[in-house]
Amino acid sequence: MGDVETDAEIFSLRSYIQTLLRECKDEMEKEDGVEDRIRIVCSKPESLAIGRLVHQEEAWPRKNEELSKRNREDGNQAYQDGKFELAILLYTEAMRYAPCNPVLLEGEALAWAAANRSAAFYQQQQYRQAIEDIEVAVASGYPQNSIYKLYIRKCKCELELGKINRAQAAFDSAVEAIEWSGLKKDVRSDLTVNLQEAFINLAKTADEEGIVEEKEDPTGLAKERADIPEFLSVKSPHLRMPAASDAIRVKHEPNVGRHVVADRDISPGEVLFIESPIVSTIMDEHVESICLVCLSYTTSPLPCPTCSDVNFCSLACRTHALQSFHKYECRLTHVFQQTGIKDLPLLILAFRAVTQQPVEYFVKNRDKFSVPDNKFGVEDKYMSQDYSTIFNLCTHYERRDNADIYSKTVFACFLLRCLQEVGYFKSYTTEAPGLKLTDAEALVGRLLKHFLDCIQFNTHTVESIYENRVVSWDTETRLWKSVARCNIGDSAETNRMGGGVYPTLALVNHSCDPNFVIVFWGRTAVAVASRSIDKGQEINDNYGAHYGNMGVQERRKFLEKSHWFTCGCAACKNNFPEYIRCPKDFKKLPGSAFKYKRCDRQKLNRDVDSIKKDIKFCVSKLEHERMYENFIKWSELVDSLVIPPHQDFINIRKGIRSCLFKLSPNKSRAREDADE
Repeated sequence: MGDVETDAEIFSLRSYIQTLLRECKDEMEKEDGVEDRIRIVCSKPESLAIGRLVHQEEAWPRKNEELSKRNREDGNQAYQDGKFELAILLYTEAMRYAPCNPVLLEGEALAWAAANRSAAFYQQQQYRQAIEDIEVAVASGYPQNSIYKLYIRKCKCELELGKINRAQAAFDSAVEAIEWSGLKKDVRSDLTVNLQEAFINLAKTADEEGIVEEKEDPTGLAKERADIPEFLSVKSPHLRMPAASDAIRVKHEPNVGRHVVADRDISPGEVLFIESPIVSTIMDEHVESICLVCLSYTTSPLPCPTCSDVNFCSLACRTHALQSFHKYECRLTHVFQQTGIKDLPLLILAFRAVTQQPVEYFVKNRDKFSVPDNKFGVEDKYMSQDYSTIFNLCTHYERRDNADIYSKTVFACFLLRCLQEVGYFKSYTTEAPGLKLTDAEALVGRLLKHFLDCIQFNTHTVESIYENRVVSWDTETRLWKSVARCNIGDSAETNRMGGGVYPTLALVNHSCDPNFVIVFWGRTAVAVASRSIDKGQEINDNYGAHYGNMGVQERRKFLEKSHWFTCGCAACKNNFPEYIRCPKDFKKLPGSAFKYKRCDRQKLNRDVDSIKKDIKFCVSKLEHERMYENFIKWSELVDSLVIPPHQDFINIRKGIRSCLFKLSPNKSRAREDADE
């Protein structure tokens, strides 16, 4: 056992990659086919070294029964002391480390911890969270002789929420559970009578306070988008691209590639895209619990049954993950941690792009994944969750040198070996990983390499904002204040939650002076026009280099390194100044800065001042939607008369984005003791 552990501990991903590059470089130079190169790398015995680390003894399942028990007992003490918030935290840790049967997904320790946390949530009047934990406890095998207590609590929670029908269903389950509890007949009878009386009294109270209309809980994409305000919907969806408005059109030009233009005039505030990613992942370490599937913050995290490294917001998200990508990743969490891959989102996203689908899917659709089409989406139906979209994204393959091509090939082989070790190909072969690949394995290896290439340039950062800290107008100074009190010129400070590939948004090219903003609800991206866009004009995103806070040379250097192109947008061609040097007084602008020869500058100043005054009033009253409407009004006014650059355009863009983020659930709190 000692030798195995030593071998696993000394595994170095850097050494693994370098060794195979040295071994395979000459052979790869003689082959053009990606699958042929994959086979060359996997023909080397050194490529199998990862197996020792994957199967390291006691590496999986990653649970700790003693630690779970200790946290649950501490939680019980905190509950008895009336410290319910502390109890919730301790029960959460107890759930995190509670062992489960990896097949049945049941475990008494998890069931007890979830049940106890539901009681603490009930005391905190967090009834929805209490109901979710009751469902987890039941699903995890809570003892049948006591399960009626959970149904009684669930009945009370549903009544508190005004949901009579659901409360009745929970009541019926409680009565049935009492009959099967093993209690004496007279005790069961007394319990049922008392429960009936309590239910009637609670139902009367709920009826007096108002019954909530009961609807089926949304699932899937509908669940992720349930909190998006109605005014932020695509009013007229595109016929071929459901994630986009019919206001857009995809074009292709030889020197530009695919890009998006306005197919009609677009007004500020119009929603252009609402899209969920085809693949996503959490980035960085977070104090808050984030759902691995939908990237939403959750105050009642549900752990994976067999590892202690990820959280889910619900049983639905957990089930989705365990039936697809996480049933493989779960066995590799220690590998990804020890090799540092968990901090390399490009590799995680490429790996997950494969594990989200069974190997049969890729074999069946092999022809669809043969040669990329750089015009795909111009005339084709373009569905965000169709793998044709991600496969046909830009890879810049023609600009890659051999060092890049060969290193990514070896990385793809490393990921392929991981898949082999955790049984991804078991429907095609039962043999242990060897030096010869099946056709299915070579195909998946090629796709891993291709996904590494295309995801590199087509990932959007999924963001949240800090509720208690904002960024000053100079983009450098952080102010400890509520984001709800954000001044004009300041902006909400964003925090990187994760990353995802949004196939429709990925078609939009960059500008250092973009004309829309993106805000996230969970992992769902909502793109809103921040200024008027004329028919035929290109619609532009921003890839992290904005003229307001970076000079032209700095921006171009940044984009050449990150996205491999030299920017030629209007802001770069005309050398737009940074924010501090942008004009801010309309009276002092030259005539060439206006769209019309005659412009009443004094009236423009008065109108803008009036809007700013109303925005400040909205800040004082915390009227975020009205504030947003004022920023849209300000954008319409200035954009109709003034030609960029001007400080107002930058302030408007910041204001629109900050207002929308205030309405989003993607919020957390910055810690004052955290390192900057």
